[in-house]
Amino acid sequence: MWPMWKYLRLIFTAGIRIVWDFLFYINRYARHPEKYPLELRYRRVRALMVYVVNCMHPDFKVTGIEHLRALEKSDTTFLLTSNHQSDMDPVLMVYFSEKPISFVAKAETRKMPFIGKIVRALDGFFLERNDLRKSLRTIMDLKDRLAKGGLSYMIYPEGTRNKHLNETMLLPYKAGAFKAGQLAGVPVLPVSIWGTQRLLSPKVNHHRIPIEVTFFEPFSAERMKVEKTETIAEENEKLVRAQIAIDQKEDKEFYEKRYEKVPLRKGPVR
Repeated sequence: MWPMWKYLRLIFTAGIRIVWDFLFYINRYARHPEKYPLELRYRRVRALMVYVVNCMHPDFKVTGIEHLRALEKSDTTFLLTSNHQSDMDPVLMVYFSEKPISFVAKAETRKMPFIGKIVRALDGFFLERNDLRKSLRTIMDLKDRLAKGGLSYMIYPEGTRNKHLNETMLLPYKAGAFKAGQLAGVPVLPVSIWGTQRLLSPKVNHHRIPIEVTFFEPFSAERMKVEKTETIAEENEKLVRAQIAIDQKEDKEFYEKRYEKVPLRKGPVR
């Protein structure tokens, strides 16, 4: 039997905060987002996400975050694209993004009691992957929202969460995921993530859980306007695939040195 005290610890450390925020804030934001300023909604959601992530004790190795900060500092609206390993991936992006960011989530997410409400609270979109007409409508709505400015979005070009990481570290990137960014003429910020699959796994109960996050140099708005989405998708996939190969190697070294047994303190062990 896998140890359940990992979940009990999370419930006791973060559960009360999660329930409180959902009852008194996020439920209201999800039902009537138009009544509350986006900055207020995002600040509340981000504060909760930061608290939850910190309760999980990840050992972050973050590279290239200056690319994200530069876009935020210049108030540039952008499309963030990332590989997808875990339901914790969007939580991590809120954790790192100081300016408001929302998501394009699969339609099934709408019915999830927590994630669905957070997506609605942040003006997110739900994508009907099995209905081409509705999918195209969502992409056009996303294009309009990006062109309006003031809120950046994250989308997963793999199209779904990769549940077979032992077989393939990355699913093929779909060109359609970049169409809204191209039509809106906004930069695309590629991101690679490795290790989030461990955060909610009952098989992992370590002192330290290594998470590698890499922000690449953005594809400029000018380039997005002239490049084919197939080319952008291919280059994004190559960047992420190469970085994950590096992350896997460092990951192996991390566990060979038994760093996962070192109690978490301020700063990484690497």
